[in-house]
Amino acid sequence: MLDALTKSIVLDEEAFTKASNDFDDLSQKINSLRKDIESMLDDLQRGFDTPAGRKFMDSCRNNLLKPMEEQKIVVDHISETLRKCTDAYRSVFEEYRDLVSFINS
Repeated sequence: MLDALTKSIVLDEEAFTKASNDFDDLSQKINSLRKDIESMLDDLQRGFDTPAGRKFMDSCRNNLLKPMEEQKIVVDHISETLRKCTDAYRSVFEEYRDLVSFINS
């Protein structure tokens, strides 16, 4: 039990920032992919202009685009949460840098 109390918790400001930026990039990639799929479905829809074809196209849109939208919401939420964590711990990071600077001087 005592061993658990001696563990260190490490907060890495750069890791928070990098992770947030990586999730922002992923969100943009999801958005770009979604636009590409929408464009392809629009092109494909011209050849499926029948009741069965429209039903098929609706199924494609629901099964391809809706999950992407939901995934983008999650990715955006993670990015924003990481950004808020970085802001919340900013004073801790600054005080740590000041302490290290003081100790080293």
